[in-house]
Amino acid sequence: MSTSKSQTATGLVDAANGRAVRRHTDTGAYFVKASGAAHFWGRVLDAIVFLAGYSVLAVVLAVVRESMLNSGSALAYNNGLWVALYVILWFVGLFAYGMIWGSVGSVGDAAAGMRSVRIKDGTTAGAWLGGWRAICWSFFPFFVVMVIASALSGGSGDTWDPKFAAMDRRSGTAQGKQPIPDPKATAARQAAEAEGQNLPNLYGQRPDARP
Repeated sequence: MSTSKSQTATGLVDAANGRAVRRHTDTGAYFVKASGAAHFWGRVLDAIVFLAGYSVLAVVLAVVRESMLNSGSALAYNNGLWVALYVILWFVGLFAYGMIWGSVGSVGDAAAGMRSVRIKDGTTAGAWLGGWRAICWSFFPFFVVMVIASALSGGSGDTWDPKFAAMDRRSGTAQGKQPIPDPKATAARQAAEAEGQNLPNLYGQRPDARP
């Protein structure tokens, strides 16, 4: 079950960047989500890093096959085998990168100053779950579209997994600064209170008016 916005809202904003401060549902600790733009570019960098690493491994595999062809090995002519090896290499590499992402943070996380954490308690996914979360990206062709939509809307949840959010590690809250009341919420509350005080005076009547 997803965690709704109302469950984590606090009515406070970060003292450094003015973004909304949320609360971990189990621990009550404050956190600030990374901006949509930071989340988007961080994930783009992750994709670039992974594809670069995969390309290097794929070239190594191609060199090995070429060497086997030159030596006349029958396995080198088995196209199905090599296609399977490239697919396996893709998922193994993705799982390995996900393990790093889930335990110590990815390259994109470091560059964007964010960290993927559980909304309920602020813990990371860990190596095992991080690997499987990365694998899931391969089964969501619309992942990039959703990340772009998240960036445009200013959101920064981890897109397809509502249990996680990209926490801003550079926010004032993350640095130990106390959040401040949201000026907009304060103004709205004051306006509502003022309206409530003026209600008895509607139509020129005062609270002690007699019929």
